[in-house]
Order: sequence, then structure tokens, then C-alpha cells
Amino acid sequence: MNNKILAFVFLLISQTVFGQIQLKLTVQMPDCKQEQFLLVRGDEGGSFVVGQAKVGDNGILSFSWEGNYGFYRLAGELGNIDFLISNPDFHFSLDGKPVLGELRFPDKDENNQFHYYLSEFNVLNQKIGTLRETLVNLNEKDSSYKELHAQFKLVQKEKKILLKELWRSHIDSWPARMALAKQQLEPDLKLKGKNYDDYYQKHFFDYFAFSDSVLQATPVYYEKIGKYLKANYIEDLIKAENYTKINDVISNLFWLTELDPSSQKYLANYLMNRYPEQKLPEIYHLIVDAYKVLNTCEYVMGNKIIQNRMQNSHANNTGWLVPDVELNHCLDGKIQSLSDVNSDLTLLIIWSGSCVHSREMLERIKDLYPEYHELGLEVVAVSLDSDLGFWNEMVSQNYYPWINACDTDGLNGTTANLFNIYVTPSMFLIDPSLKTAAVPQTFFQLEKELGEFFK
Repeated sequence: MNNKILAFVFLLISQTVFGQIQLKLTVQMPDCKQEQFLLVRGDEGGSFVVGQAKVGDNGILSFSWEGNYGFYRLAGELGNIDFLISNPDFHFSLDGKPVLGELRFPDKDENNQFHYYLSEFNVLNQKIGTLRETLVNLNEKDSSYKELHAQFKLVQKEKKILLKELWRSHIDSWPARMALAKQQLEPDLKLKGKNYDDYYQKHFFDYFAFSDSVLQATPVYYEKIGKYLKANYIEDLIKAENYTKINDVISNLFWLTELDPSSQKYLANYLMNRYPEQKLPEIYHLIVDAYKVLNTCEYVMGNKIIQNRMQNSHANNTGWLVPDVELNHCLDGKIQSLSDVNSDLTLLIIWSGSCVHSREMLERIKDLYPEYHELGLEVVAVSLDSDLGFWNEMVSQNYYPWINACDTDGLNGTTANLFNIYVTPSMFLIDPSLKTAAVPQTFFQLEKELGEFFK
């Protein structure tokens, strides 16, 4: 990784540690007066709107907000503008309309290079689209067909050359990587119907790296995933309630993430937000199951037991009356079961010391625990480790400040059986009446639910 990328990553890490900053965006858009634009940013759960504003009669569009440096998008009726903000008072200009107009960023700003690459691709994509439309509506026996088809193949070749050149020679440059991420390979005219779809879907992510830390959690990242779902006719599959094919699409997406944990976390959050449990429970649980299989610690048990627990766990949703499970080997002698916990909200996390995903989750929970504990949250961490000595050492070494207990029978024990546990970590937010307030699958969901509960 070159020095520029390292500096950029350090910048993002630094601002995360030290909090949000006051940012200002000013865009000169003389040809877009009175047009409305949304300022969009990405986070762990998808894209969200930072603000909206109109271009004034003076041709100026401006935003002011508290946020972080990184990739943003101006979304307008005629198109989007993606850019990287790297200073608190950011500005650029647009002559003409979005997509087709000319963008100018400050001298030496890498956004200039990014949009130069995009303009090159836009020209080629426009030619390909125009030629394809003409050829589709033209009889192959027509005298001009052969010449136009030759032009079509030539422009396709030009695009492939540009794609390969940027991928091979400029991959250390974020402008090249972001421009490549927005591209798709167009199938040849000879491919039609299913053959067309198969080619398009197979090569959809050829120049897109899910694990790219610069690309992750940006509007470009989530837009690409949304386009892939559309290319797989996801809405038609939902209307037809074809859950077998929907599962194939979702599972394939998770495998395409190159098994990168960050990529799969962003993908899971995005999909769970897009297909919420309240509206589309079947699809939501397909997403949860796909995510859990790849991002939690699984244990060897009979297939039938695993399948039953997976199916039964779908009923462990909001409003479920949880069992008042006994907290064995609890380090707090006053606490014997869940009903003994005195809190406005209890986070039950079932984990294992041998599971790296569990340990990572507990570390993240430990960071937010002091703030939310003061507001009325208690954490009950039940380990499924069979070795009490190992578990005690894990708890003491990591200074877990909450209620700690251990069910040494593991996946075969009462806790795992009653809560339908087949992977760790598994989390439940429980109210004083022992009903689930939420069942977060990721840390992002946990933070979101806590923020909602204690706002």
C-alpha cells in the first residue's frame, strides 16, 4: 500500500478516534439554479442523507454539518456526483449538469483524477449504449448492421483496455479504484436472455474489490450491491415468493465478498436494513443465516439439531418471552438467573472464549458499556466454555466489567438449547419483563437499538 493510501486510512482512523468535526461544502453550480440536491454519506448500515439544499439564484449550493472526512455524494434529479472530502472547508465547481458537465476541484486534489477517469468511462459507456440500442432495433441483414456492429465491438474493446490498464497499473490510486468500482462489463450482442444475464452477473464485480477499505461503506459501495440485486431480478423474486432463488442470490453475494469480515458486516447490515424483519421476515432470516454461517463460530453437532435450532431461532424475535435461564458459575453471587438482573435493559450475549468473533464483539461492547450502563443497561455474558479455569482467565485478563456466567455444557447445555444457539456470539436485548426488545445480529444493529432505547 503506498504512502498516500496509508495517510488517507490514518486520517479516517484518527477522526473516528477523536470524534466528528464541523464540515462545510460549497459548490458553484451556475447551470443548476433552484435545483434540489441531497448530500449522502455511507456508514456500516448503508447510505443515508446528511442534508438537502437548493442551489441559490447566485448558483451556489452549500451545506454545513458535523461529520467525518470521507466519500460523499451529491444526488440530484439528473445524476450523482461522488467525491472525497479531505478538509473541513471543501469546495468545487460544476459547469453544466451532473454527469455530463465539467467538474473542477482545487489544484492537486485527487478528485480531479477520479472524475477524469469517470469522464473517459462515461464517453465509452454512452457510445456502447447508443450503439447497442441501434443494433437491437436493426435487422442483421441491413447494410449498416455489419459496420455498426464492428464499431460496437471496437468501443467495447477500448473500454476493456482502459479497465485492464487502470486495474494493472493504477491500483494503488484511490481515484482509479473508485472509478473501476462503478463499471460493469457489457455482454456481446449475440448473448440474449438467460445467456446475457449469466454473463452480466458473472462479471459484475470483476473490477470491484469488496475488501477495499477505501471503497467500503461508501455510497458507491452500496449502489453497486443494489445494482447487483436488480440485475438478479430480486424484486420479481420477492413478488413471486421464490425464496430458494432469493437465498441463492443472497448466499452468492456473501461468498463474493471474498470472506472479508468487514465486507460481510457491511453487506449484512445493508441487506437487513433493506429487507427488515417486520416487513419481510423470510428474507431477513435468509440474510441472518447466511451471515451467521460465515461470520460466527460454528460447532460440530448433529445436522438435524443445527437445522432445528436455525429454524427455531427465527421465532426469537422482538417480543419473545425469554426463558429465565439459570446463570451457572456466576461471578456475582447475588445473581442466580436472568430475572435477578436489575436493569432497564439487559444485553444477553452468549459467547465462547475460543471464538475470535466473540472476543472481538465483547471488546466493542466494553467500549460502550460505561456510557450505557449509567443510562440503565446491564450486560450478562454467558460463556459456553467447558473449562472453567480458561473462562475465568479470559474474564479476568480482559477486565469484563459486567455480569459473567458460564454454562460448561456448551452447545449441549440448557442455555444453548433454550435460546436455540448454534453459533457464537449471539445477542438478545431484554426488557425487565424478560421480553426481547430486539435481537441484534451485528454491533451496528446493537448500537442502533441502544441509541433508540435510551434516546
